[in-house]
Amino acid sequence: MQKFIEATGDTRDAAIENALCQLGLERDDVSVEVLDNGKKGFLGIGAAPARVRVSYEAPDEPIKETQPKEQAVQNDQKSEKLSITDEDDTPRLVKAAPPDFVPEKLEIERPPRQERPRRERGGRRERRTQDARPITPSVPKERELIPVSEEGMKKAADLATDFIQGLLEKMGIEGEVTVLPQVECDQLRIEISGPDMGPIIGRRGDTLDAIQYLGSLILNNGLDEHVRLSVNTENYREKRAESLERLARKMAMKVIKSHRSMTLEPMNPYERRIIHAALQDFNGVMTYSTGTEPGRRVVIAPDNSHRAHH
Repeated sequence: MQKFIEATGDTRDAAIENALCQLGLERDDVSVEVLDNGKKGFLGIGAAPARVRVSYEAPDEPIKETQPKEQAVQNDQKSEKLSITDEDDTPRLVKAAPPDFVPEKLEIERPPRQERPRRERGGRRERRTQDARPITPSVPKERELIPVSEEGMKKAADLATDFIQGLLEKMGIEGEVTVLPQVECDQLRIEISGPDMGPIIGRRGDTLDAIQYLGSLILNNGLDEHVRLSVNTENYREKRAESLERLARKMAMKVIKSHRSMTLEPMNPYERRIIHAALQDFNGVMTYSTGTEPGRRVVIAPDNSHRAHH
């Protein structure tokens, strides 16, 4: 029986020598066919090895005898075949299909499908029942008043006055800073007065709120006690509170009439508390806040629990 192998080398002779070494034969015992003489290339670039095919005579392999068990299966059970399972690799006999057998469609077991929402008459689908997230109405919490010592309040007044007065000078605004009589034990009230307080108030009180916020930071960093700062000018805080209360009642009436929630514009915590307090006892509506600062808003929603009682 004739066989052959292929071998490569830097040159044709090297490829033939490699093949002889693999076979353990002499040059006279084989026939050689040169497949590729190879290329040296330039500085190793583009080089290709030589390739030869070496043929040789090999003794015929003996035919393996069939085991008695397999021969018996083939002779005595021609209508059966040997199969191996995937689970335990154990051979088992499976009856062969007849010549005219037509395989049926293979059915694959699938997980049960989820039922779709039933359709109502008219082609509309029923709404999926979802667990409604409970909405907790916002109720203004009673603030715990921690009294500030007389010395601490005096130091707070000096810090706040110096800061705001210096800020007015930097802004080029003529104004006077006055400390108002104390009403609550932890609050410092500052009034700014002058011929033109429009720039101090800003759009919807934004500038006034910023002055109050910065002043609060200075007090909290410079004092050992916590002092709440309130900065006002031309009674803007009182006017703004009245305006917000009117807005809250107006929007609450719309919510009751339309049975739909309404979301107000973003407000700071002070103004949101005014809305919540104004509608705390307003029958038929509830309020809660949504979003994150500085875009946190008050939502006025129908009070379904109130309607259920009636």
